[in-house]
Amino acid sequence: MTNLGYGWTLLGLSTMGTCGGNLLLKQANIALINYGSTIVISPWFVGAIACYILDLILFSKALQYLPVSNAVPVASGIRIAVTAILACIFFGEHLSVNQFLASGLIIVGILFMLRA
Repeated sequence: MTNLGYGWTLLGLSTMGTCGGNLLLKQANIALINYGSTIVISPWFVGAIACYILDLILFSKALQYLPVSNAVPVASGIRIAVTAILACIFFGEHLSVNQFLASGLIIVGILFMLRA
């Protein structure tokens, strides 16, 4: 695998870390409401923190191989689109037509940017 391919792989794993952290944080808040536990000791919250730390480490490493001007917009766009879709799947959150269109535009924008 080339250094560039390695960088994109790290970036992809980084985005999964953020998406996982966001979903775990949502679950921690659901558990807090349902069970009245302290969020800081919730395993969901601790898992979210671990995912965010993993994301930070992987993103930092990815920036050794990728230009920041490409990495940040790509990672941000993927995080937004994937988190919205996963929230719909795991939490039954409603996705409007506008959200689907916006996610599609984000993905198309990422593809255009990568070709530049």
